[in-house]
Amino acid sequence: MSKKLLHATGFGRIHQLITEGRDDEARELLKALQDEYIGLVEENEALKNQIIEVAQVLDMAECMEFDGQKYWLTDDLRHKGPYCQLCYDRDGLLMRLQKQQRHWKCQCCGNVFVDTKAVKETAAKRSFPAAVPRPPIPLFMK
Repeated sequence: MSKKLLHATGFGRIHQLITEGRDDEARELLKALQDEYIGLVEENEALKNQIIEVAQVLDMAECMEFDGQKYWLTDDLRHKGPYCQLCYDRDGLLMRLQKQQRHWKCQCCGNVFVDTKAVKETAAKRSFPAAVPRPPIPLFMK
């Protein structure tokens, strides 16, 4: 009997075997039907889990914000992260970047992202006050 048809016709066939007094054959068919049912339940559960995972990935993708260098996860108007652009785009992994002095570093791929805010602050601290213009020096004396 075909496995695909077992679940559709199995119970009727089992009933027929029992009424004919062929209990051993009915028991074997019932066991095969039970095994097929357990396999279908496990496959169904695995497919449900895959659907849940895909839905979670899609939900997360909607919350990802790219700032030109790295990703941020926005949730209820809060930014979480930043996360490595390379790891997310290449492998779908959210790898949190580690803050250094003037950059962010990914511990997974080693990629470095410039912290533009820190660079601007450092540049502002190093800038000198504007010099007061001096009067021109005359080239010819009268």
